Amino acid sequence: MIKKVICCFLFIAFTFVSIPFSVTAVIPENLKLQIKSEAAILIDGDTGQILFEKDMHKKTYPASITKIMTGLLALEKGNLSDIITMSYDAVFSIGRDSSHVALDVGERITLEQALYALAIASANDAANGIAELIGGTMDNFSAMMSDRATEAGALNTNFTNAHGLYDKNHYTTAYDMARITMAAIKTPEFTKIFSTLRYEMPPTNKQPETRYFNCTNAMMVGKYKYEGIIAEKNGWTTESKHTLVTVAKRNGRTLIAVVLKAPAINDRWEDATALLDYGFDEFKTLSFSAEELKKDNYAVSDNNGIETNINLSSNSGFNCLVPKALTKDDVQIKYIAETDGANNKPKVKAVFALNPAYSTSLFTELGELEMQTSINNDIVPTDPYETGQTDNQNNKNPILSWFYKFVGILFVFIIFLYIRRCIILKRRRRRRKNRSYR
Repeated sequence: MIKKVICCFLFIAFTFVSIPFSVTAVIPENLKLQIKSEAAILIDGDTGQILFEKDMHKKTYPASITKIMTGLLALEKGNLSDIITMSYDAVFSIGRDSSHVALDVGERITLEQALYALAIASANDAANGIAELIGGTMDNFSAMMSDRATEAGALNTNFTNAHGLYDKNHYTTAYDMARITMAAIKTPEFTKIFSTLRYEMPPTNKQPETRYFNCTNAMMVGKYKYEGIIAEKNGWTTESKHTLVTVAKRNGRTLIAVVLKAPAINDRWEDATALLDYGFDEFKTLSFSAEELKKDNYAVSDNNGIETNINLSSNSGFNCLVPKALTKDDVQIKYIAETDGANNKPKVKAVFALNPAYSTSLFTELGELEMQTSINNDIVPTDPYETGQTDNQNNKNPILSWFYKFVGILFVFIIFLYIRRCIILKRRRRRRKNRSYR
């Protein structure tokens, strides 16, 4: 009986302890294999947290998703009522076999009309007109695009035109396009224009007929229609293959999916759908309150090696997305300090990451938070400062701690009963043996 109890106990204890590491069972391990595009990424559109990536820093050609940056700059630098007058170069520097809305030399349209042509009809001539209006010249606008990309955190991107037609020096990465899109959706009017299904462009000084633009994105109007899309842009050239950026919002969560160099047109829709489903279905929000992040008596050293005690605090707290099976115990928090060279004052940020045990199946970086600091002259530091020291307090779970104590006590008690029973049985056998000798 005792042996059965011990076996059951060990099985239950092992199962419970194994729960935190069973998260890989709910993570689609084959997602990278399922994604047919050469490069892809899924991020939280509000925080920039990466939820999934596949070769996200691989340089490739963006094709018409370039127009996301064109639209972003146009909305930041221009007014919707601004008038564009199409130049000869703007009209004829693109091939007539590429996407356009048949704008003519000298034709006048508003920036708003050009943006709808850009977003819905993927009009390369409209992109050139926008470039000349905002940048003065198309080349100058291209330089502005690259500078704005760097500002958005896209450090491996270079733009040479406003439309995305192939140029060997016109390239980006999945990560960079996600960062650019994250900046774009925070710009007024962008999501409205880049999610419109139909637009009527009125007659102009060169065109007596109304032009009609209709969305052809299959995730908005077709076979792969997806709930909650607030912005999208797709592209294609022979060199870039099929590209797609899709932004969707559900229940307060905004996700950005980017796929680059998909082999076939349906692959990009299927890849984006799989990524968005993963982000909406498999993740939950974890919130760390300001009180949880508070840390007193934190020792830092300035440029002269002088040690100072500081208190760390935060007004905002921190939110992140984690797979549903995980808890705060699976999140590690490190406080990393550096000295502000200008005033020799310490600056500390809290860096959040998942347990390294999950690095084979998950993207473990969760984000970081700038901490507020205040000097504490009353407390003597108990630990020497180490850059990147971990706050273990946030990783303690009182329920789990009490369970382990209970398990330890119970285990010792069962072992005690087992040993006691063995001694009793041994004594009984001796007595029987002694009786048999008599």
